[in-house]
Amino acid sequence: MTVNLRGIIPPVITPCDQNQAYDAGAMKDVLDYLIDKGVHGVFVVGSVGEFFSMSVDEIKEVIRTSVRAVNGRVPVMAGTGAIGTREAIELSQYAESVGADALSVITPFYINITETELWHHYKAIAESVKIPVLGYANPGRASGLTLSANLMRHLADEYENIVGIKDSSGDMDALIQYRMVCPPGFKVFTGRDTLVYDAVLNGGAGAVTGIANFAPEILVRVYELAAAGELEAARIEQQKVVPLRNAYALGSFPSVTKEAASMIGLPAGPTRLPVMPMTADARAKLRQVLTEILGADALKN
Repeated sequence: MTVNLRGIIPPVITPCDQNQAYDAGAMKDVLDYLIDKGVHGVFVVGSVGEFFSMSVDEIKEVIRTSVRAVNGRVPVMAGTGAIGTREAIELSQYAESVGADALSVITPFYINITETELWHHYKAIAESVKIPVLGYANPGRASGLTLSANLMRHLADEYENIVGIKDSSGDMDALIQYRMVCPPGFKVFTGRDTLVYDAVLNGGAGAVTGIANFAPEILVRVYELAAAGELEAARIEQQKVVPLRNAYALGSFPSVTKEAASMIGLPAGPTRLPVMPMTADARAKLRQVLTEILGADALKN
């Protein structure tokens, strides 16, 4: 377990054709673009990647083809969370077998379970694989469930392959608690685009940020400047993210991310139903935001 997980790790969109079928060739193009722009890793079949709309076989195909396309250039973290523990184990073992470098396992969603039940869920997953496992707390999308600092400390103490967490709560206090309570070397990633600067200043390992799908250079600069102690320059770059994050309100998740990726020339394709395409008015507003932040030359479509 020598994978160097740090920095900006986009939760990569899953490109689809017009029939909403996964497009592996387009996925390679997206991954090549992100790696060329300097991201430090990629996270496939996460929430931005629409894992919730995929069958188990589709998730496996995305993981397998993504690992092959990346070909060792950066770490590949695969989302292998599921409501049921058996399915999460199946996906985790498959991801390990095809060469994923690490796993991100969201808390079970739809159901609301106790911390003891969460312990047994993550224990079973950690015992089923040897590669690094990160917890993934996203209470806004997972029945309000979170992963407490004490739970993660006990899991990390017990299982050496439980190495970190992605926290998408937007709560900086939670990030600080993970850093204070969990063992040395425990990786804490923020899942909130607007908190990269703050996360790095508070000892975080980096960020899993959806905006890095279409503005990777800005997020990479935030991280690298903050990590180098160039705080004022990092703060200025971080401020550029705010209007991009606010633009998420223009459409249902994750349609804005895919539309923005399409506007800069990536073969994102449509979101899967029931998420509908953005309205013409919303697309025009998004285009204006992207033009103001990225420049007109960045837009290809």
